[in-house]
Amino acid sequence: MSDKKEITPPTQEEILSFLYPRNIKCPVCEREFTDFGVRTTKLRVEKMDNDFRKRYYVVDPNHYGVTLCYHCGYTAIHAYFERITEKQQDLIKKFITPLYKPQEYHVPLSQADVLNRYDQALACCQAIYAKDSQFAFTYLKKAWVYRDMENMKDREIKEMREAYIRFKDAFTSESFPLGEMDEITAKYLIAELARRLGNFAEALRWVGDVVVAKGIPSAIKERAVILKELAREGNMN
Repeated sequence: MSDKKEITPPTQEEILSFLYPRNIKCPVCEREFTDFGVRTTKLRVEKMDNDFRKRYYVVDPNHYGVTLCYHCGYTAIHAYFERITEKQQDLIKKFITPLYKPQEYHVPLSQADVLNRYDQALACCQAIYAKDSQFAFTYLKKAWVYRDMENMKDREIKEMREAYIRFKDAFTSESFPLGEMDEITAKYLIAELARRLGNFAEALRWVGDVVVAKGIPSAIKERAVILKELAREGNMN
């Protein structure tokens, strides 16, 4: 007999109870719009994947991790939305806004809506010549969306590979922190992405410094030891 507990999918009413309207002023067009955020204080983490993807019951905040201005089309993951220079604002107005067709999103967002918003965020990254770290986090979060979808492993791997390449480039070209990651955490994440992509030698190279590092959080140390063993076994799962 299986001891796996069945989880009843949340109802639409349950999902909506975790969402709230966010009034935002776009830094590009300076117009106000309303988007939706997740009441994270109500959420319960079920578990965390080795690449830091947290799994929740009811609502996945990652599905609402993109801010999109419905007026001009400027879009970015939350951490980067306000961090845009005047020159980059001009690039959005030149390359994104003329092509943007305003559309209305209804909550709860469908998986197609979520992916469309991440695609728009990546288009904006391209337009403003965003740093590698911004690209990397956006690709990784999009990969996490595919992780929950059936028969989308190839698409998850494709986005993850882009994230891996960008994180490696950011590691050598940008100053720390990368987002909220310090150097050791970044090395661990790059190693984990390499392992998931089957680049076991690379994974071992990156994780080596993490395993022997002093004074780092025990959670990272423990994950690094497990990662190292998985990479030695040639385990991508």
